[in-house]
Amino acid sequence: MQQIFPRYATAWQLLRSRLITAPLLMLILASCAKQTVAPGAASLTLINAVVGSSPLVTNFKGGNPFEYYHATQLIYKTFNNNSNRYAQFSGTQPVALYQYPDTTEKSVPLFNLVLDLPVGSVQTLFLTGTVSAPDTMLVKDDLPYHADSSMGMRFVNLSPGSSDISVSIKGQTGAPEVARLPYKGSTVFKKYAAGFEVHDYEFEFRDAVSGALLGSYITEGIYHQNTIYAHPWMYKNFTLALVGIPGGTGVNAPAVMLVRY
Repeated sequence: MQQIFPRYATAWQLLRSRLITAPLLMLILASCAKQTVAPGAASLTLINAVVGSSPLVTNFKGGNPFEYYHATQLIYKTFNNNSNRYAQFSGTQPVALYQYPDTTEKSVPLFNLVLDLPVGSVQTLFLTGTVSAPDTMLVKDDLPYHADSSMGMRFVNLSPGSSDISVSIKGQTGAPEVARLPYKGSTVFKKYAAGFEVHDYEFEFRDAVSGALLGSYITEGIYHQNTIYAHPWMYKNFTLALVGIPGGTGVNAPAVMLVRY
């Protein structure tokens, strides 16, 4: 018995420690989740669609000295939730954006802005235009709630110098999703079916007058039979934006980028 009892005692101690540790771990995780968005803050998404720009480095102090603690790099026509979305600011908020690596005290920001970020608001600041003629477009994000197997999609024209564009779904006849969308034009979020049995959409962006194809985007992953994993599109909202310039080549060519919300 003296040899058996310690073994059971060890097992009981291990079980007891797990029973105590598990709730503590859940509380820690819950508290971390609650801190993702600070109380009394606003949500701001920054998108770099400036043709010809290098990565844009953020400075939420607006000027010098440079605040490296909150600085992130915004890559051209790229969205990353960790670097493009902010939820720790509200009220009157300065923000300067510098072209990397020009972040010294003598560097001149490409953008030097003061934003109005009401508490609880959700907004996206699209940085567009060109390096020689930068431009901005601040949009309020009215994100719809999806109770069924659907998603929301918004369309934006961020192509400087472009004519009005249209947006349609490849293979579908009838009226397009968007008939005419000017430069710096934005639609509301439109609802689309996104169940496991729905086939992927291919959204085509065209010149509204000539019909020339400018770019397209396929929503890969809507249709799949593996229901174990979280669906990448269902119950979520997205923006598809046309970037680049008409007739551009390489990285400056017209293209469609996705922003997730």
